[in-house]
Amino acid sequence: MNTTGSITLAKYVLAKLGQMPHLKLQKLLYYIEAWHLAILDCELIPDKFEAWMHGPVLRNIWYHYRDYGMMTLNNLVYIDEHEKNTVEKIMEQYLVQDQIELINDVLNEYGDKSAYHLECLTHSERPWVEARKEIEPAEKCSNEISKKTMKEYYSKLLYQQ
Repeated sequence: MNTTGSITLAKYVLAKLGQMPHLKLQKLLYYIEAWHLAILDCELIPDKFEAWMHGPVLRNIWYHYRDYGMMTLNNLVYIDEHEKNTVEKIMEQYLVQDQIELINDVLNEYGDKSAYHLECLTHSERPWVEARKEIEPAEKCSNEISKKTMKEYYSKLLYQQ
């Protein structure tokens, strides 16, 4: 999946769950990638997640949806009906059934959580914390979140249950 693919994945999330804050969309994409790394042992999104002050962010998704408003909770990201009708077919063309099932499982697990809840959750987890290093929580940061650390961390969570 390339950057166009990550935008398609974002649209898939919106098609499945409906409109949501940009902040929540970013966190759901992060958790999709994290669990894909842990369970299927490979990345789904080749783009780099950055450890922004409000949690993990894909810069290309931020640029794509920035006109909907910054990452506030009041400005909702959405897709139109035409996109909803085509995005699922596109996903099925590029992904295998296990990947689609994993994405849907992540959406079922995290989709009912608020943007703020997901932000707090990512702030408590090792991948974001390590990427931020000594940077204060309210300071800007664009450090990359290590996919290796993501894979290790979420794999451990998977096998603790």
